Amino acid sequence: MKKKLLSCVALTLVLSLLCGCSGIDLSWFTDKFRTEEQIEEEKRAAEAGEDGSKGPQTTAIVTEVYSEVESFGLAIQREYGLDPYNCESLNNRVFLSFIYEPLFAITKECRPVGILAAAWSVSEDGLTTTVSLRPNVRFHNGQALMAQDVVDSLAAARGSFYYGNRFRNIKSVDIVGDYTVSFTTTHSCELLPLLLDFPIIPSGSDPGNYPPGTGPYAYRGNKLIRNADWWQSGPALVEYPEISITDAETTADIRDNFEYQNVNLVLTDPNSAAFAGFHNDYELWNETTTIMQYVGYNLESKVFSNYGLRSAITYAIDREKIVQHRMGGFAEAAVLPCSPQASFYDSHLASTYAYDLPSCLQQLENASVSDMDHDGILDLYVPSLGYNVPVSGTMIVCSSNYQRVQAATDIVASLNLLGCNLELKTMEYSEYRTALQLGNFDLYYGEVRLSNNYDLTPFFTYGNSLCVGGLSDSTMQSLCSMMLTNTGNSYNLYKRLCERGYITPVLFKSTAAYTTRGVVSEPTEFIDWFLPAYLAE
Repeated sequence: MKKKLLSCVALTLVLSLLCGCSGIDLSWFTDKFRTEEQIEEEKRAAEAGEDGSKGPQTTAIVTEVYSEVESFGLAIQREYGLDPYNCESLNNRVFLSFIYEPLFAITKECRPVGILAAAWSVSEDGLTTTVSLRPNVRFHNGQALMAQDVVDSLAAARGSFYYGNRFRNIKSVDIVGDYTVSFTTTHSCELLPLLLDFPIIPSGSDPGNYPPGTGPYAYRGNKLIRNADWWQSGPALVEYPEISITDAETTADIRDNFEYQNVNLVLTDPNSAAFAGFHNDYELWNETTTIMQYVGYNLESKVFSNYGLRSAITYAIDREKIVQHRMGGFAEAAVLPCSPQASFYDSHLASTYAYDLPSCLQQLENASVSDMDHDGILDLYVPSLGYNVPVSGTMIVCSSNYQRVQAATDIVASLNLLGCNLELKTMEYSEYRTALQLGNFDLYYGEVRLSNNYDLTPFFTYGNSLCVGGLSDSTMQSLCSMMLTNTGNSYNLYKRLCERGYITPVLFKSTAAYTTRGVVSEPTEFIDWFLPAYLAE
């Protein structure tokens, strides 16, 4: 299950946290907000925990799930568009999830689940993935779903804003039959379906002109109408004959409409500069993403060309503190470059390179980094120069996000406490990108949305926007290819990345899904898609 945060009124939640942290008994007050049945249920849950069974996993007050909502609404921001391949607005993508469906949806554990795909197989050499479509699926216009629709949808998704270059290794797509498609890749790929979560629209449709989908609701006259011909036998995410649409210009507009229950499901980035706080009664869900924040290096810097120094930094970053103090808990600390939720995240390997100051100091000693001239600043002997240089330099960070700047500030402060002499420089986005491309930095604090298979190849491929500071490396490219061939083969890649400090992962961001209390049991089990959770079973 995803981590679920249940929020009552704000004061009640604060008091409940005080009870758990200070030992003060405030039950006389918090009981005012609970029914007798709820109090009895909590007592039974507590007793279950005492006798060794699995007790409650939340610290907030858990209230009974109920539904008195007679209608359901969503918000969209039209200025960001409704093109399913190019729209990057979080709330617009919630709206799109009710209309369109992908071949596969991806669980937080990085497992593909067939949606429009009924089955799939991989050739012995790993170069061809064949996907069979579900029969009897129709678009909202009555047109049957066929292989040509998949081919044309992939062509529309290639190079789009949202799906980017994740399909760069797909060499060709061939129609094997009316309901069968084969994908040929340039490299052996065990789990290509991890990338095939793009929405399917009818062949020949204009993605920017509201094409029909196959989902549980159809877009009609600025509202969503329940699709009576939906192929699935189970319930939709919500069960309403119509879903109203509220046009909003700002996140504050969305918040206000949510609080008046014109809107009942909102997806937000709590660490965005545009975030607007919510104050009413709601349920709050922590949604996994593939957005990684990390420290990058200029390998052509006279100081940070030393991989022993770079690798020491992984031990110096208190990731959990950054997650709690800077990200408000809406992130997961990550030592390795994939979400800790993913099945191939090696917790044992991660613990080897986790925050640990004694290990950091030992690694600095191993790299011959010390305060050689006793001026309070660490020094490094550079063989190519023939003399010692201070461990100093500049970390750059994009100024567009306050929390990201604060995370970078914490990291610089931690390194300076160890004896480095680093300066943090904030830059507007265009200046920041230019500095990266020109190599005008020593370190940088970056953020990137990785593809669902956590492919790191772009970091090590010359000419890619992520390959900056001389990061191109053929050995790392080979290790990335080996991981694509066998998704369980990540150990050597991650170990070398940590040992040599090519990049230093810090965290993976989460988004916040707010729902009117009781309208859904759980918004989603999938990354990027709001689909019924039962599909993951």
